[in-house]
Amino acid sequence: MFKRALAVLLMTAALCAPALAKVAEISFLKNGVYSGKVATYSLSGAVYLDASQAAKAMGGKIYWYPVSGKLLLQIRGNKVVFFMKSDSVLINDEKTAFPNPLIVRGGKAFLALDFFVSRYFGRAFGFRLDYNKETGSLSAQRDINITSVNYFSYQDKTRIVVYMEEPLEWQSSQKENNLVTLTIAGGVLAGEEKISIGDGVVRGFDLVQENKMARLVINPDANFGKVDAFRLSDPDRIVIDVSKRVAVISQAVGGSEPEADTPVIAPSAGDFGLSAATAAAGAAARTAPNIPDKMVLERSGRKKIVIDSGHGGKDAGGKKLFGLKEKEMNLLVAKELYDLLKGGEMFDVLLTRSNDEFVPLAERSGIANSYKADIFVSIHANASRDRKEKGFEVYFMSEKASDPGAAEVADYENSVLGLEGEDGASDAAAMLLHSMARNEYVNEGSRLAGLVAGEMVKKTPFADRGVKQAAFYVLRGTYSPGILVEMGFMTNSIDQKNLNDKKVRTKIANAIYRGITKYAEMKQWK
Repeated sequence: MFKRALAVLLMTAALCAPALAKVAEISFLKNGVYSGKVATYSLSGAVYLDASQAAKAMGGKIYWYPVSGKLLLQIRGNKVVFFMKSDSVLINDEKTAFPNPLIVRGGKAFLALDFFVSRYFGRAFGFRLDYNKETGSLSAQRDINITSVNYFSYQDKTRIVVYMEEPLEWQSSQKENNLVTLTIAGGVLAGEEKISIGDGVVRGFDLVQENKMARLVINPDANFGKVDAFRLSDPDRIVIDVSKRVAVISQAVGGSEPEADTPVIAPSAGDFGLSAATAAAGAAARTAPNIPDKMVLERSGRKKIVIDSGHGGKDAGGKKLFGLKEKEMNLLVAKELYDLLKGGEMFDVLLTRSNDEFVPLAERSGIANSYKADIFVSIHANASRDRKEKGFEVYFMSEKASDPGAAEVADYENSVLGLEGEDGASDAAAMLLHSMARNEYVNEGSRLAGLVAGEMVKKTPFADRGVKQAAFYVLRGTYSPGILVEMGFMTNSIDQKNLNDKKVRTKIANAIYRGITKYAEMKQWK
């Protein structure tokens, strides 16, 4: 009996005692100058900072709500909300996943050190913190001036764009193994990252923060070709283009010999996202519609935007867990975006559908072309067999998908052609021809997609799945910069709940609106 009681007592004590708990403190430095101590609490190897002391050291405040288990950290007018027993935080009202950010010990709130040194902190408050484990010091660095890095995979090249708050001095170098390094003097990142691309030209790139500079290291893939780096302004950015290396085809093409040093690419149906039968039909028909002259689209005055609400009528869209059908939520967001754009003086706006009606894909792009649209935006919601898949994606037009997942999404969205009969299918074949004549809009579409994606990250609770590209039929036939927004996954319970929330749909519309407005400012549309 005594042994049993002793065992129960020891077990209870073990459960009640925090595992490997330790109280200590770290030094806090501002621009290399010591400014005080911050108490810490270590639990199972994870370090937490006394929230009140940390906020004071950083020039901010905390607001602690012990009943609801919520803590608000506010610095420079920006705020982050933490919750007890929750793996998420609200960064300026946007929900972000982050494991175990808040604990309470002895009536005091402690925040995870990992959060303070993460890119989320930097993006929320505009400056970064670095922790030196050996010296036990946390340092506040200069304000972040490299806001984001995006990449775009084209058929002939991969483009990496570094966006900056100000013009910074930079230089690039290339080693014998093709490893390319971009060094930005005085560059400050929100956080170090390792980004995978894997498009056959570039494997990926690493973002590294050093003492007085930031580095971007590009890892080459099999088809890595010539590198061209240059600076652009409004907004300030550094662009790195890596061309796709192509093999020279030695045999005669079309009855003539190619020039000795000129690579000849033999196109295939797969290059254009079409079946062999469709490609053959398109080549035989040669009946593509008239292509508008580029100058016609470069108009002054109010700019025209067409908002396409995906699906409709007999085409309900993707499968859902509960709540609204895809065609319904697409239309609700489209109408909110319409109201936002219509309320300004810069844009004229047109909806491809304003009610629950079936509009063929070719007719949607035809509406945009007849309207002489300057921007085309198609709004959709995603679906997947895997219910864990979640988040938003923003697509721009490319005849080659950026990854297998993007190709699958395009195949699904294009599958509505089966509801349109033979005319719709033959239209798809003709698109092969004039798709090659509209490449001038691809770069502009990628810029617009990047700006909208950036606002979706800031304004909505959806996970960021990035900017992608694929051969969407509705984009292929449109003679203007166009994007397709997949707002979130109807097959994921969290995304579906958000998509059914009117407040969240308003945030989506506002994010797309802000992205379009920033694009207009970049183009100096007044």
